[in-house]
Amino acid sequence: MASRNQASHSTVSPSSTQGTASTPSRSQPDIKQHRSDDRLSAADDGTFTRMLNPPTDRITDLTDRHAAVLDAAIESFGTRGYYGTSLQRIATAVGLTKPGVLHYIGSKEGLLHQVLTDIYDRQTEQILERISTLDRPLLADFWRSIVAINAQRPQLVHMFSTLSAEALDPEHPAHAYFEFRERASVENTMRVAWSTPAGIDTRCVLQAGLCMMDGLQLRWLRSPGKDLNVMWRRCEDALMPLPLWNGYR
Repeated sequence: MASRNQASHSTVSPSSTQGTASTPSRSQPDIKQHRSDDRLSAADDGTFTRMLNPPTDRITDLTDRHAAVLDAAIESFGTRGYYGTSLQRIATAVGLTKPGVLHYIGSKEGLLHQVLTDIYDRQTEQILERISTLDRPLLADFWRSIVAINAQRPQLVHMFSTLSAEALDPEHPAHAYFEFRERASVENTMRVAWSTPAGIDTRCVLQAGLCMMDGLQLRWLRSPGKDLNVMWRRCEDALMPLPLWNGYR
């Protein structure tokens, strides 16, 4: 997939294209806010709470230049990681000066925030929003929708996987984001009244599915040409085995 299409296609659902604000009027939040406290609420720094309640001040429109900056960052974060990426490298890639890049992103950590929360996470949230309105929401449909989107954005998945490994370092600016993301994802998803077989622990299924998805995506990235959708279908037999899940997948 051409990197040029990553940002513009990922900030919104396929049915709505975005495109105008040159300078975000908000100041970029510090994505790093992290402490070692392992409480679920993470109330001391607000990271977990923010992830449970996505910000309303996200990027809603992109100019071509801003989208190009994000595309270059996605490619570089994926192949070089956060520490291996410089703002000057991004500026050179898009034909801007370093101050020109900062005009759109505010700071390097602001850029990290934009590609992770404004771009990568937004489509997943849109899937959850759509499925939560259905009369009979099914976990299988939710997972398949996420897989279908990720199959179309390999550079973003590559970026996410690289940053996830890099952010094992507690000093990494995205450490708190990744530390709380899985739990926040489960908590948000548990707000939906899922239709599941009797006796199923929905929370356990969601947690297992997230772990399975992370591992499968790494294998997919190492296997160019393979279909992520087909690979996921094979995982469903372990995650949602038949005949128990007959009628639910």
